Amino acid sequence: MKKQAQANLNFAFYIILITIGMLGLYASAATSTGTVLSSVYTLSVASYFGGALILASVVLLPTRLFSFSRWLTPLLAGVWLVYLVIDFATFNLYRFHVNWLLVEMFFEDFRGMGVPPFLLGLAGGAVIGIGALVLYLHRLSYRTSEKYYRVFAGLLLLLIPAFGANAVIHIWANYYDREEITQINPLFPLYYPVTSHRNGPRISTWLPALFPAERGEGLKMSGNKGGTVQYPLKPLVFKRTETPPSILFVLLESWQADSLKPEIMPNLCEFAATATRFDQHMAGGSTTVSGVFSLMYGLHASYHHNFRASPQSNPSTLTETLHAQGYRSRVFTESNLDRFSLRSLIFSRVKSDDYFQGDDEQAVDQYLATLKSTDTSQSPRFDFLFLTSPHSPYRYPPEFARFKPLPVVEGGYALNKMADATPYKNDYHNSLYYVDALLDKVFAELRRQGRLDNTMVVVTGDHAEEFNENGLGYWGHGSNFTRWQTQTPLIVKMPGQRKGAVETRLSLHQDVVPTVMHDVLGCESSTEQYANGNNLFSLPESRGTVFSSYFTSAYWADGVILESLTGRKYSWEDMNKKKSLGDLKVVKALMVEERRFLR
Repeated sequence: MKKQAQANLNFAFYIILITIGMLGLYASAATSTGTVLSSVYTLSVASYFGGALILASVVLLPTRLFSFSRWLTPLLAGVWLVYLVIDFATFNLYRFHVNWLLVEMFFEDFRGMGVPPFLLGLAGGAVIGIGALVLYLHRLSYRTSEKYYRVFAGLLLLLIPAFGANAVIHIWANYYDREEITQINPLFPLYYPVTSHRNGPRISTWLPALFPAERGEGLKMSGNKGGTVQYPLKPLVFKRTETPPSILFVLLESWQADSLKPEIMPNLCEFAATATRFDQHMAGGSTTVSGVFSLMYGLHASYHHNFRASPQSNPSTLTETLHAQGYRSRVFTESNLDRFSLRSLIFSRVKSDDYFQGDDEQAVDQYLATLKSTDTSQSPRFDFLFLTSPHSPYRYPPEFARFKPLPVVEGGYALNKMADATPYKNDYHNSLYYVDALLDKVFAELRRQGRLDNTMVVVTGDHAEEFNENGLGYWGHGSNFTRWQTQTPLIVKMPGQRKGAVETRLSLHQDVVPTVMHDVLGCESSTEQYANGNNLFSLPESRGTVFSSYFTSAYWADGVILESLTGRKYSWEDMNKKKSLGDLKVVKALMVEERRFLR
């Protein structure tokens, strides 16, 4: 048993060394920041993968005790090394990592993926070479002397403090948006460093000299615009508007498309009658992060991971343009949006005095107070009103409990995934009925002051909300990409618009930024320079899109959802309907869009 344990550790040591060498190739793509801390962090990434491999070797140790299972450890090690080689080649070419859908597409049509046959021969040779190397190292692990075993064990113990350093550095960097650290994360496959929003300030308190409480300073000091992002592709050109209109974005949490009905939201339906209503609208995904990012950047939410890694260097082109054109931006919401770097990415230009936090009623009252203030500034306004009452647990005053019966236990469906959805949906509709009343105050004040004639109003949701409509036990959001979690209303009222319209072509969150940039802010540059979307008032007849959640993304093509991480394929309309891969050309075009703004 002792001999097997020593051989197991020796073999793990060899595989870890090779892995570290491969990680060095990934790290070579990083933008140099010239800071010691970023160098230490890059080196410490090895502890993340080394620790995972050590854990795997411990789990697999019993397989070495039997001749019929002794082959399993070297086989898995070979698969891991082959994966690293393939992933590095993919990342070096496309700037994204291998996922299950990419593998499936390769076997469906490798020529269509741009892989020449001779490259397959080289890949086959590489696989054979890796296999031979692994077998050699497996045999060598049994012949390594006791002296070297102790050296290997001592070196592997260094992974523990290295992992601690990796975690501490990243917790601090993630909290303070330190790009000299966070820009490194997207380079590595399967890398999910430790985050703890609560402990970021504590680390700065303990070691202020090493971890200063300063946001995003690293890359500015070293003079780099770093990370994997190149956005926009070129400096944008504008035609200055003499009297620029104000802009109001209203975002409703978890707003399902089917809930925009007169009996649930009468005031908003009345408002929509004089605006343009987009009846086939999709958010950027099934979570708040994907919804807000796609709405405010005009990009597929799958870019968020790369942008989050360098938020100070790559702020939203929309909000930067608003600032450059003299808009005063204000935010009204219960959320501080600090998590996932949304505030740093989108609202870094918003002054602390213009960032109002409170529940939905307080947020609306604060917004109305700014409309009624005696501020004589002639600056156009950009207001972002994010109302969160429709997020579970759904909140509203008792007098808005219009729909009954209500659930006996909030979130009781967690105990019975196939529970009757009626009381839970009633609870949700009551929260929307309440939000609708708050929005009536907003529209009434805008009308009273005559502001609607010179204000663009956008009302939409960050994503939708499911109540087991698929019949598969899914509730809430973030768990699939069917219409029940991704289709949300969109209402757009342009300055001076009085006649309503209905658009039935597919529209996306990604289309809002190009519309504002072109029709309101006078951008004359092509949309392709800064967005994945189209102008809402000149939508294409057919298109695909990319959805994202917290952990995976998916392609929508011809009504079919193709999940990248899991490889699941199902109908957007009904998850019970399994679908084939469909037209690869659409998916490949979306993949090109996903790397358009990557270096």
